[in-house]
Amino acid sequence: MKRYLSILFLLIPLVCISQNKMLDSLENLISNYKTQDTNYVNLRIKYAARKMFLTPADTTWTTYNNKTLELSQKLNYPKGIGISYNNLGIVKHYFLSDPLKGLEYYQQAYDVFEKEPKFQKYVIGVLTNIGLIYLEQQEYTKALKSFKTLLHNPENKSKYTTEFYIGNVYGEQKKLDSSIYYYKKALVGAELNKRPIFIANIKTNLGVVQTNAGFLEDGLLNTQESLDIIETHNIEGLRVTAYTNAAEVYLQNNNIEKAQYYASNSLKLSEGINSLSTKNSALATLANVYAQKGDYKNALTNYKEHIVLRDSLINADRKLEISRKEIQFKADKDKAIAQVEIERQKSIKNASIIGGAGLVLAAIIGFILYRRKRDAVSKSKEAEFNAKVSDTELKALRSQMNPHFIFNSLNSIGDYILKNDTQSASDYLSKFAKLMRLTLENSEKKEILLSEDISLLRTYMDIERKRFNNTFTYNIIVDEGLDEDNILVPPMILQPFIENSIIHGLSHKENSGVLTISFKAKNDMLICSVDDNGIGRKSSATNKANTENKSMGMAITKSRIEIINKLKNTNGNIEIIDKTKGTRIDVSLPMQFAY
Repeated sequence: MKRYLSILFLLIPLVCISQNKMLDSLENLISNYKTQDTNYVNLRIKYAARKMFLTPADTTWTTYNNKTLELSQKLNYPKGIGISYNNLGIVKHYFLSDPLKGLEYYQQAYDVFEKEPKFQKYVIGVLTNIGLIYLEQQEYTKALKSFKTLLHNPENKSKYTTEFYIGNVYGEQKKLDSSIYYYKKALVGAELNKRPIFIANIKTNLGVVQTNAGFLEDGLLNTQESLDIIETHNIEGLRVTAYTNAAEVYLQNNNIEKAQYYASNSLKLSEGINSLSTKNSALATLANVYAQKGDYKNALTNYKEHIVLRDSLINADRKLEISRKEIQFKADKDKAIAQVEIERQKSIKNASIIGGAGLVLAAIIGFILYRRKRDAVSKSKEAEFNAKVSDTELKALRSQMNPHFIFNSLNSIGDYILKNDTQSASDYLSKFAKLMRLTLENSEKKEILLSEDISLLRTYMDIERKRFNNTFTYNIIVDEGLDEDNILVPPMILQPFIENSIIHGLSHKENSGVLTISFKAKNDMLICSVDDNGIGRKSSATNKANTENKSMGMAITKSRIEIINKLKNTNGNIEIIDKTKGTRIDVSLPMQFAY
């Protein structure tokens, strides 16, 4: 199963560590302050910066920051407005696990700060938080691009924080050497600046990466040092993350009891602060702990919860909505800039009218030419917008996996465990885990090699054969003229049809069924066929079970092909042929080569 590195909750670029006395002093100042002016707003901002991370479970932070925002708006105080928006984004994104709402607030903060050069130091923090949404949603390329741009920004005075985030990205990509390199660079900066929160957070993530890279002693040492710092400074906002990481490190060091202790406590703490991402990591680690102890029942229970929560955190709809918000924000920004330019042109035109008829005529012609250019640019941006939305929708469709198949597979594993058939359970779980891993990895890709897709389909059909007690066999045929390692296809494009053939055709057949998957070239098109000798569509129509899923699978694949046709200007299609015994599906795709 994939292991997600926990991301730092302290994403407040304005945060610094204060003693309790300073917090008490600030609280008294705010309570006794009589005038609601910009100094009062600054006191509220300073208090939030020092206290928010220490008390992430406090449910009043939304109300507190909203009040600061309202005061700043009444005073027309841009600094207060921008920082309040950023703090609200942090509360929504990290404390309440709502990255969509968090992104809205971050973009509003960015819109305030980018207008004045003196606020550029705050822009760094806001852009960092937006980059971390990309990281959380596994948009690693976008995240890395954002952070490396920030790393070379002259206004970035805390480059060690950016180096830490780059280490996170490389850790998620399993580029462990690069991750360790950036974590160590970040650690040097954090220690020079005497930032215990960052030191503890860098060390806990560095410990996990070093452990995964095989440096068990170094990983264990950094993990223990991180836990010690958290205890010394009472850093509650980091405790959940550190406990989750410690559980993983101790598990790989075969200290099962400590692994269970930290994973269980991380799970309890994450529920207390509503941190879904750390709860997801804790469930995954607990499943591994129980499996190591031979407690397969609890291992399966925790693994099921982890799967459900993981899919809710990183689902296609959320990714699509985040991309839409990102694109819409850019579109609105371009529109605002264009409107300012239009107003400027109107002013120029009015001045030209006063100057004389000749200048009026010149201004009008200039304005017409400008408007034509603006309209052309607008159409270009609209086309780019639509293309990106189509591409994002295609990603969303690719990443969907039938939940009934997932839970049927997990229940089958559970049945083997209850029957004490550990060998079958292990074999089934191994194939299932491989399929899930490959499906998630490929959901981000537009195309994969035909050989990779065949391997995916083979694993999927092996699982289904085992689930249906080997009541059918399958063949995969590739024409001799096709090079599997050079042809590109959309990932798992045939999976819904194969699933329909197995469930609606072959599973109802009295004797053994045969499923044939074939690939051939025809008129610059790749013909992908799914052929079964099942009971056929007419007989299957009388069986109402899974009708909705069958329709959904067909609809999703049709949508994928329609979007591919739109993006590539091709004529891919789906053809259904009813045979005397069984059904054949022909999917026509444009022939594409890797090189």
